[in-house]
Amino acid sequence: MACGEHRAKGIPTLCPLPLKAVIGMVRRALVAGLFYAHEPRALRQQLESCFLHRLGPGEIPMLGEEGLRRIVGLVVPHAGYIYSGMTAAKAYASLARDGIPQVAVIFAPAHYRQGEPLAVWTKGAWETPLGSVPIAEEVAQALVVSDGGYAEDFNPHMGGFGRGEHAIEVQLPFLQFIFGDKVPAIVPVAVSSHDLTTLLQGGKVLGETLTDLGSDAVIIASCDLTHYEPHAVAQRHDLEALGRLAALDSEGLWQTVLQHPSQSDALVAIPMIEACRLLGATKGEIIGYSTSGDVTGDLAQVVGYGAVKVSRL
Repeated sequence: MACGEHRAKGIPTLCPLPLKAVIGMVRRALVAGLFYAHEPRALRQQLESCFLHRLGPGEIPMLGEEGLRRIVGLVVPHAGYIYSGMTAAKAYASLARDGIPQVAVIFAPAHYRQGEPLAVWTKGAWETPLGSVPIAEEVAQALVVSDGGYAEDFNPHMGGFGRGEHAIEVQLPFLQFIFGDKVPAIVPVAVSSHDLTTLLQGGKVLGETLTDLGSDAVIIASCDLTHYEPHAVAQRHDLEALGRLAALDSEGLWQTVLQHPSQSDALVAIPMIEACRLLGATKGEIIGYSTSGDVTGDLAQVVGYGAVKVSRL
């Protein structure tokens, strides 16, 4: 039986955490076999199908190693791959063609265990069935000492109530798939705060930190949109929120979420927007949208998935 909170995502009610989920600050994969395939070959095939699917970009992207690196931000969904992986693939296809960033900062909601407002995993690596992704420790530590709402806090990244936290983990196989052995180091940030001032300040501090360190980064907001509304309602509300995102309008997005609270995941895009603006971003573009109903055929209660890229000239 799927739990009520995530029934459109196919998450089992009970998902016991591995006994050794963290060894030497290496976070083991907690949702492999649930949100995405557990075996490496099957996972690569699943990723390929996301790119080739009718709801995806329709092709497996070539890595643009000499790309111009104009993309500084992405909005990417984080449901199970069978539901949202195709929309996620549209975002990652754009990123692949754009070049190879040094760092990927990934903001995501803390779904199961609250922690510091902006909880940073500061050291070690995260593992998936495709291998290990290192932490960008210099950037992570700089954020922690910045007094900008960030703090070292590992607990929200693990999950709770018998469920592994998924929202950052599901992004990593996509990064590994498109970049291979050139995968950027990551800064995972689990967001517990719903306070606008904290989110705005977090984005400002991140933009300043990346500038000071000279880090070429992409900032990923891992978020789903409307939860459990009829397809037509979800589409209307989600396109409103995505329009605010594309306009780089943090306060407009905030107001949209206040009006439609089932989109609250999208608040993690606010620090992304603010950091991207400081890094020279001038525009956003909606590059994908779907709902769980596009996959299941059930349009009565859906979850919305959007993909946005934020670019500089």
